[in-house]
Amino acid sequence: MDERLDRNFLEGELHEKIIVRERRRRRILIGVTLTLFLVLSAVPVYQERLPKWEGLDAARRLAVEIERLKTDAIRLKKPLKLTLSESGEVRVDVVNDCEAGAPAGPETAGAEPLRTENWKSGNNTLSMLPVEQARKLNLNLVVDQLCFDPVNGLSQAKSKKVLVILPVKDLAESRLDRASYVEVETPTARISIN
Repeated sequence: MDERLDRNFLEGELHEKIIVRERRRRRILIGVTLTLFLVLSAVPVYQERLPKWEGLDAARRLAVEIERLKTDAIRLKKPLKLTLSESGEVRVDVVNDCEAGAPAGPETAGAEPLRTENWKSGNNTLSMLPVEQARKLNLNLVVDQLCFDPVNGLSQAKSKKVLVILPVKDLAESRLDRASYVEVETPTARISIN
């Protein structure tokens, strides 16, 4: 009789171990499936928002260049003009007068810039919004150049200037919801990124 009880007891324990193992496997399978579902659900959101994030990063680099322009203008005690191209080049020139915009020095044609940088840093999916296209979209404060005078601050009488960075695909579609805006208030050249 003891043998029978021992055998039933051992079979019951073995059966319980099998049930526990199956439950553990099922929990792991459910956890892996749930994790995979959440990761795959996040991919479209990531793909939709990545251009905006890249634009904000480029806007931050552009804001750093504008701050550097202000610092250099004050250090050199001369007006500096920052010109942006759609290709991503930032060109900084020393000028005689912000209103005239002509490079300083006797030879104005082919004058050497103070420095040239690239705000894209290898990202070819971003572009500056051209001023002409911005006017068509009723964005009248958009500029592609800034001039900072250490005495008078930013040139021109507008209350603010805006530089717009957006994905190239959005530029073709005139889609502005993923654009990044670098707002520069005149005359102090205070910068905000939206």
